Amino acid sequence: MNPTALLYPSGKSPIQLMQLGMHVQSFENGAVRELDPATTHWVYFVPDALLDTPEWSSLRVELAQANRWFIVFGKDCPPASIVRAMRDGAFDFLDVSESKSRWAEVAGKAAQSQQLWLELYGDRSSSGDQRLVGKSAAMQAILRTIGGIGPTTANVLIIGESGTGKEKVAQALHEASGLKGPFLPVNCAAIPRDLIESELFGSEKGAFTGALQAREGLVEQATGGTLFLDEIGELDVSLQPKLLRFLESRTARRVGGRTEYKVDARILAATNRDLEVQIERNEFRADLFYRLSEIVIKIPSLRSHAEDLPLLALHFLNEANEKFGKNFVSIDPALIAEMMKHSWPGNARELRASVHRMVVLHHGPILRAEWWETPATAAPTMEKTAEQAPAQAAAFTGVLSRRQKWDRARDLLKESGNDQTWTAAQMGVHPTTLFRWMKSGKV
Repeated sequence: MNPTALLYPSGKSPIQLMQLGMHVQSFENGAVRELDPATTHWVYFVPDALLDTPEWSSLRVELAQANRWFIVFGKDCPPASIVRAMRDGAFDFLDVSESKSRWAEVAGKAAQSQQLWLELYGDRSSSGDQRLVGKSAAMQAILRTIGGIGPTTANVLIIGESGTGKEKVAQALHEASGLKGPFLPVNCAAIPRDLIESELFGSEKGAFTGALQAREGLVEQATGGTLFLDEIGELDVSLQPKLLRFLESRTARRVGGRTEYKVDARILAATNRDLEVQIERNEFRADLFYRLSEIVIKIPSLRSHAEDLPLLALHFLNEANEKFGKNFVSIDPALIAEMMKHSWPGNARELRASVHRMVVLHHGPILRAEWWETPATAAPTMEKTAEQAPAQAAAFTGVLSRRQKWDRARDLLKESGNDQTWTAAQMGVHPTTLFRWMKSGKV
């Protein structure tokens, strides 16, 4: 895509824009046009001097909220100014002395990035429940199922890999049920085997050592609401008959108790195990499985509905902003492209941790591709480290001379089609360092 309109404040057109034959339009008084399909080719140019004015703070926010990339330009600017521009969210930095081809290239990449951003995030439609994000066919099917069975009393078994959001689906079911009571989750794998019965059904005073007073069980506390049994496949076989009886009669007895009590609570369960295989191994009761699985919801792995990753990543970015007091407003499409290459064995939980980690370690407003590390690159195995040590030492620890580093950077730029962000990441240097090398003619 070739940009046909470039907008910048003050109406002072740098000569490069006119020489490139581009239409120039000023946006005085912070009148920033929100990104839309008709204007993805509009690229905003900001003079470096504007960053030192009082109005820049509000203009920067407006550009970010409009999802607009902007390019900062100046003349003989010191490295500190370039770093500041990039930290403020600039797509790139241009010196007025640079070639027309460089200006055209940067403007074109900014326009392409805006187009891609709109394709990724332009339709942020998802469920009304903000816990469940996604517009893929798989996610929409789950949402329809929740809407259909939420108001019923059916037991639901939620199946999915670790990190796919099984508890969030259970919470959505509870919300859709209209029940006024609480939503109580219990991780069956986290409670010691000798305590899980008393945790579920309660205990009377003196029922066992340490039982100094009578305690309500979780099933009692869930009356009028929902009890969510997570990791149900970890439940000890000896307790499974008692849980089955409770599901059939909706009555229970505290440990050490003589009388039964009635419970009116909905039961949801989840597992990342194959319960049918456990049944064959006599590790899980078939009758309990059939009782729990009146309705089965299968949560897909993130890799099987990767089209939802951009919206999920943006959701986790907003979550991290609130949690850590940061001001990120967007994610670089180049980062999404890198994330789409990853298999995400930890599913949405892994994605959430990755986004949160970048938000903690960096500053906004744009989450950038060069900040992301997959678990493999962030924590390589000892064998991989040993194999790569010579190359890494040569490339990044100073064994290479400065001339060799510059030559290597030049080769990488050629290999990547002059992709400076990617080249800087491969060299292990900040993009502004690469920019200075290029500006000085060393690369």
